[in-house]
Amino acid sequence: MLGAIAGDIIGSVYEFNNIKTTEFPLFGGESDFTDDSVLTIALADSILTGGNYSDMMRKYYNRYPDAGYGGSFHEWALCSTTGPYGSWGNGAAMRISPAAWAYDSLDKVISQAEMYAAVTHNHPDGIKGGVATAAAIYLARTGSSKQQIKEYIEKTHEYDLSRTCNEIRPNYYIDESCQGTVPEAIIAFLESTDFEHAVRLAVSLGGDSDTLACITGSIAEAFYGSVPVHIFKEVLSRLDAPLRRTTVNFCVTHCGYSKTALDVSKRAWWKF
Repeated sequence: MLGAIAGDIIGSVYEFNNIKTTEFPLFGGESDFTDDSVLTIALADSILTGGNYSDMMRKYYNRYPDAGYGGSFHEWALCSTTGPYGSWGNGAAMRISPAAWAYDSLDKVISQAEMYAAVTHNHPDGIKGGVATAAAIYLARTGSSKQQIKEYIEKTHEYDLSRTCNEIRPNYYIDESCQGTVPEAIIAFLESTDFEHAVRLAVSLGGDSDTLACITGSIAEAFYGSVPVHIFKEVLSRLDAPLRRTTVNFCVTHCGYSKTALDVSKRAWWKF
């Protein structure tokens, strides 16, 4: 899930200022977490504590009300009695990565991803996007090759992964649907050579840059084994103490990171 947060923060400054190249600064003064990270960490918190995910998302929304949520989510979060609102948006995919790390079989990951997506995104395309992303992460972290991941997603979820980033990039603009985001994010991962390259490819496509890079980063972290030190140091430094605490606890508990590894900057991440 650290890869998802990294992608979100890196892509945040390009969401409304698309850059159609892989050559750009990874972090700048305005690089910050958005709703993608907030709701990802809310799911991690729910899994760690056993809390209800609907309640947890609303709790995090109230803590970070200006993180960039969509209008329908705003309405849902403000009314505790509101059920899912049939969304097919890419929010189901951007927040799902913790589910792919917390469970130990593909069937369990799929069933949990369906449940977590459907809390808000109960449209078939919304559920499909969340499940496809979670499945790709699980397959990546358990040793599947890129070709195996590609074939599984194409066969199971019927996404077109035959295009290249160079083919997508010229005419690709913001698309907040799962159908118009998840395949492109997976393609960026499939073409990549390492974690940083994957995120750069995702951002270079344009469109909903933070969410594209969030989804791509979540898969790339699983496939390449971790988020590089120079990236996760910056990521952790841009989260406030509560978000950082939950992120680190989840990464240590479920993603194979160690406290020592995450404390590379020698700043007191653990003394919140």
